Amino acid sequence: MKYSNISITLITLLLLCACKSEIKDVTLVEKFKFAKPSEVGVAKDTLAKIEKMVMDFIDAKKFPGAVTLIAKNGKIIYESEIGWSDSARTEPYRKDHLFRMASMTKPLVSVAAMQLIETGEINLDDPIGKYIPSFNETNVITNFNFKDTTWTSSPSKTIPTIRHLLTHTAGVPYGFMNPRVNGAILAKNNIPDLSTYLPMTIEQTCSKLGNLPLMHQPGEKWMYGLNTDVLGRVVEVASGQKLNDYIRENITKPLEIDKLDFYFNDSLTKDLTKIFVSTLDGKITQTPDDMGTMYNANYPTQGAKTYFSGGSGMTGTARDYFLFCQAMLNDGTLGGRRILKAETAQSMHKNQIDTITYPWGKAKFGFGFDVANSHPRRPDGTYSWGGAFSTTFWIDPTNELIVIQLRQVLQSQYNNEINTELEKIVYSALSKSK
Repeated sequence: MKYSNISITLITLLLLCACKSEIKDVTLVEKFKFAKPSEVGVAKDTLAKIEKMVMDFIDAKKFPGAVTLIAKNGKIIYESEIGWSDSARTEPYRKDHLFRMASMTKPLVSVAAMQLIETGEINLDDPIGKYIPSFNETNVITNFNFKDTTWTSSPSKTIPTIRHLLTHTAGVPYGFMNPRVNGAILAKNNIPDLSTYLPMTIEQTCSKLGNLPLMHQPGEKWMYGLNTDVLGRVVEVASGQKLNDYIRENITKPLEIDKLDFYFNDSLTKDLTKIFVSTLDGKITQTPDDMGTMYNANYPTQGAKTYFSGGSGMTGTARDYFLFCQAMLNDGTLGGRRILKAETAQSMHKNQIDTITYPWGKAKFGFGFDVANSHPRRPDGTYSWGGAFSTTFWIDPTNELIVIQLRQVLQSQYNNEINTELEKIVYSALSKSK
């Protein structure tokens, strides 16, 4: 009788485990849909060329490798993990590797701001000073003294607004875009370009930014800068939440995104990809963990974990970033969960800078996204962005296409080259299937 009871108990436990496993698999199928390239009209043999293309860059010592994901019609049709995370080539790239997204953080923070605009917590034309008092009276730089790093400035003609932050027309600088002037001013005030491992907050740095000169009159020029970091602080003030908590609660959790966040537990350091930099001869070398006074290679898993950089702070996997991209391609919804109204999502990838000159080609700029215009390969209206560690993505509404490629070389000089090769392969695969 006792043995009978034990058998029944074991059978019951096995059935429960099987049910739990089955439920888990069902959830996975609902979360990620897959298809063969041919099922959605894409030439499989052509996409296979991505592997050789990436290996060519590896052999030339331009990149350590890449994780690539391509989705069409809402289904993942291609994934590859090529190369190695470390210079010793002992750790092959994996699909679940954590990549520092850097500026690919900007679209998520821009969505966070647009959500608050939808609810009336923020208005597009609100002055930044409504949320960050140091921006109430802004000045524009008029002269810079290279000898002692002092400057002169005069009051701005207009006050920078939330719209200016979303479109990078506020005049807030990045140090690396003009190191001798912008870089000197930011360094003098201990304001980092990228997310830092130090015990700092964006409240502190944004307060200082408001007291520093703008680089041009608000709304008159497009200039890449710390605009989205400031926007992240606006989200905090308007929502009453820390930026990481707001994004987790209103974007990543509703979309069932597991690993796309500002910081992770130290136990995940093993899953964090290594960072490489280009040397003077154009080859790559792995960086040490200590990258200088403001930066540490392991900031997502180690350090103070207090600096929520809206412009550069998030880390994640290709699959998790895909879920965000798919929600945007679906006009703000995924799996029955809506993060934006359709008209709001669409406005983010329309030209929002009017006739202001965009310095990087013929493209225009929306709210947090570059928008293709007369691009040699991408259809007009394709929207995208990339990150300082050589990550990139684009969303092509014309072809219902999402392409993500994650690499980890800081400010690689070969990004345009590898991005171009990737585009050629992807759009050749589309055209050959027709």
